Amino acid sequence: MSKEFNVSYRSVASEIRKKDEETRTVTFVASDDSVDSAGTVLNQDNWDLRRFNANGIIGYQHKVYGGWDDTDNPDNVIGKGVAYVEDRKLMVDITFEPADINPLAEKIYQKIMFGSLRAVSVGFLPVGRGKFGEGADAETYYFAGQELLEVSVVNIPANPNALKKSMEAEAEFIEAERKRLREEARQQEQPKVEETEQESAEARDADVNATIIMARAALLI
Repeated sequence: MSKEFNVSYRSVASEIRKKDEETRTVTFVASDDSVDSAGTVLNQDNWDLRRFNANGIIGYQHKVYGGWDDTDNPDNVIGKGVAYVEDRKLMVDITFEPADINPLAEKIYQKIMFGSLRAVSVGFLPVGRGKFGEGADAETYYFAGQELLEVSVVNIPANPNALKKSMEAEAEFIEAERKRLREEARQQEQPKVEETEQESAEARDADVNATIIMARAALLI
């Protein structure tokens, strides 16, 4: 597994549902079940939120994993969060760190309150085996489930380095899924072919036996 754990990212022009200035908490719609720009759909009925809710990391521009830019800077963790699914949408309540311990968190919080920043992006690991759609939807990949690792407040677009690494890893993952599904389809077809060949062989044997029996009968006449 790579240093980034093959984490996938999804950014949305998020809907802000609620702002509470007293607690410095903002509620975002972080994900829904629409087709995203990568041609995939996240399964809103199968989010694994246990790890995230045990240690709800809220980052800025996904600079929380290590491996690029200034990801070792602890101030890139700008708050804590709680995630939950409501009406088939992933919601996250973000509580921003106080200004006296994290000026960056304060700046981002004030920009959100002002309205110049209003997007979040989820960092997740795919869970289970997804599938491609059918017909006109054949190029859309539907995830079976996702494990949420972190949520980041992002600019639009989000961190290009993070997205590049994410899409490279995800392209490999989706191509592997294509091969897996093709192989499963081939294996399902193979027994039918073998069964047909066996039936043909049995039919040929029956014909040969019938011919022998008829020949023997003719000799006895």
